[in-house]
Amino acid sequence: MSVTPESKQCPDCAEQVLAAARKCRFCGYRFDGGRKQRLSLLTDLLPGSKRDRRDATLPEVLADWGVSLDDAEGVAVFRLAEVDDRPGYLLVTSERLMFFGQTSRGEHEKVLEYPLETLSEVRVQGGRLRRRLELRGPDFQHLVQGPGAAEIERLGDYVARRSLEH
Repeated sequence: MSVTPESKQCPDCAEQVLAAARKCRFCGYRFDGGRKQRLSLLTDLLPGSKRDRRDATLPEVLADWGVSLDDAEGVAVFRLAEVDDRPGYLLVTSERLMFFGQTSRGEHEKVLEYPLETLSEVRVQGGRLRRRLELRGPDFQHLVQGPGAAEIERLGDYVARRSLEH
């Protein structure tokens, strides 16, 4: 059973966003005190320039991207991948499969989200060096590639097993 996540209203654009979000997914407003400062590639070369060196946690990244996980939902995979030849991040939890496509440097948007129970076919295909994972459902078909042949095999096994459990 999934619980509807709490939301809050963005003071800049008045859209509803997840209560855990640090940034509005519609306009970019930062709830932690302002808009994120954009830094150029030259910032590292200029003396005196500062960057936030703290690594973001997965829940923080997902909140920035407008996603929250249920309490019982475990993360199985979160990594760079290509879905249908589009680069981005693949997130597979115990309940769902999501893909966040890269829109610009450092910016991503949720492109796909399917409950694992909607997957009717999960198949690993391709040669020894270039493996792909084919995912099919009632009204979709996608190819996942990029994590490496062995990881594609493990991912395929996990997704197939979880989709059958539901």
